[in-house]
Amino acid sequence: MSVRPSAAGPTAPREAAVRARVPLTLDRAERRLPAELVTFRGLPDAGEHVACLLPGGGGSGGRDENGTGSGGVPLVRLHSECLTGDVFGSTRCDCGPQLDEALRRISAEGGAVLYLRQEGRGIGLYNKLDAYLLQGAGTDTFEANRLLGRGTDERDYAAAAAMLRALGLRRVRLLTNNPDKVRQLSDHGIHVEDTVPTRVHLTRENAAYLAAKAHLGRHTLTLPAETAR
Repeated sequence: MSVRPSAAGPTAPREAAVRARVPLTLDRAERRLPAELVTFRGLPDAGEHVACLLPGGGGSGGRDENGTGSGGVPLVRLHSECLTGDVFGSTRCDCGPQLDEALRRISAEGGAVLYLRQEGRGIGLYNKLDAYLLQGAGTDTFEANRLLGRGTDERDYAAAAAMLRALGLRRVRLLTNNPDKVRQLSDHGIHVEDTVPTRVHLTRENAAYLAAKAHLGRHTLTLPAETAR
């Protein structure tokens, strides 16, 4: 018995969609911030990434349907998960201070922090901690990844772009010093109208890490001349 071929062509990949919206108050960045955590279904990497939507006006402004303030192009931060910095306050990196800065600034202007489960620039928590041991022996953050047989930065922002599309945010102002985030979002159809630099959170403990990000990772950081290269 012959089987008739289907008249339909290949199935196009489905767009991600909002799964749930959970209102909550953040006690972070030296203030209490009304926010909404958004979960998603159908993300391309199946990761449990979340969007933290913040209204403008430091929490006093009105929300639009996505909780991103009233009018204008939203300010957005793509923040890769960092257990050591975000939760435990490690001074080895600048992740915790960057997250606090993003929450403060976005709560004032309206927008979203996309919290991406990309620990250790995508290599995972245990590998990141192994990389810390190598850095303690004198390698930089990128070379440590290579010595572990991993890429220097394995992050892919296709899921972030899918999250923004699901929220109806196809035009954003991006809070970042990382040109790769701008490039990847643009490649995935998100229009980055403006790049807003983050502060340089330099300490004695993270100076070598920031120098590596600036000189090897091409992040747009202006560091003092005496910072280790």
